Amino acid sequence: MTPPLAGPRQLNRRGFLFGATGVLAAAGLAACGTGGGDQAPADQARPAGPGFPASIPNRYGTAEIPAAPQRIASLGITDHDVLLPLGLVPAGLTQWGPWDSGVGPWVEPMLNGQRPELLSGEVDVERVLSLNPDVMLALQSALTAEQYNRLTSFNPVVAQPPGSIDYGVDWRVQAETIGKAVGKVEEVARLIADTQARIDQTRTANPGFAGRTHVTVRTDSAGTYAAYTKQDARTVLLEQLGLVLAPSIDGLDSGGKFNVKVSKERVSLLDADVVIVTTAKPTDVAAVRNDPLLNNLPAAKRGSLVLLDDYDLTMALGSATVSSIPFALDRLTPKIAQALQV
Repeated sequence: MTPPLAGPRQLNRRGFLFGATGVLAAAGLAACGTGGGDQAPADQARPAGPGFPASIPNRYGTAEIPAAPQRIASLGITDHDVLLPLGLVPAGLTQWGPWDSGVGPWVEPMLNGQRPELLSGEVDVERVLSLNPDVMLALQSALTAEQYNRLTSFNPVVAQPPGSIDYGVDWRVQAETIGKAVGKVEEVARLIADTQARIDQTRTANPGFAGRTHVTVRTDSAGTYAAYTKQDARTVLLEQLGLVLAPSIDGLDSGGKFNVKVSKERVSLLDADVVIVTTAKPTDVAAVRNDPLLNNLPAAKRGSLVLLDDYDLTMALGSATVSSIPFALDRLTPKIAQALQV
């Protein structure tokens, strides 16, 4: 979305949620159903359409897309959040969350009753290729060079953008890149403008957020702590609201990753004007609510520790896409305002 840790220091974003990195595949755009065998082969000649051919550089090479895709494999954990508001329902997608539909409530109505096939686990290249996609989207992913080379030998793969970290693509870049890949540049520009307007409106309506420090931490019932850095989408969003990452976390060496592990002996580093606590899974909430180390933070004692017991909100904040950001702002902003007493 699975093991909670991705090494001795960083917490892998897959471990943030259930499901993690499985892939799935072929997508029917427009009138196509949820995958299936009666559609035209991906390599069948078709009109290029506006914006095509398109060349999209990525970490491993360049995706050369000759025409508007008719079958899409949505491999990035949140890439479907851009496809669905464009009216493009993938036949299959990577499940990154607890929902039966495989997508968050902020986009579930956009499925229009369709049920994309869901896969979880590591990328199964053979399974993806068997679905005959003519474009594969893997922006918010940890796609490896080997996987990319095998997939791209079949058809174009829009992998992580150059210079990005795994699961760390800026929401605007994600949307713009997918818009170019599917020939929906103008529609995506409107989505981005609408989402940015919501962020700007929230900041304007909450001037008391400006300059106040924040930390967002992910924990679990075992007391494992990982604080999100400036590389993470959560931090980026909160700082767009005027908040500032606490120097105690900003000063840690995260190795360029989106989170850094904090030991129990150093939990005091997590203190800030507002501390937002997310959990690995919904069942961790009760234990985390009674965590003696977190409850001993000055922020907790003055009522400025915000434990997210709404897992949809936890997921929306972690997704940070054109679709999930408005959902997250609606639910999180009042909690921050109350914690800061502004």
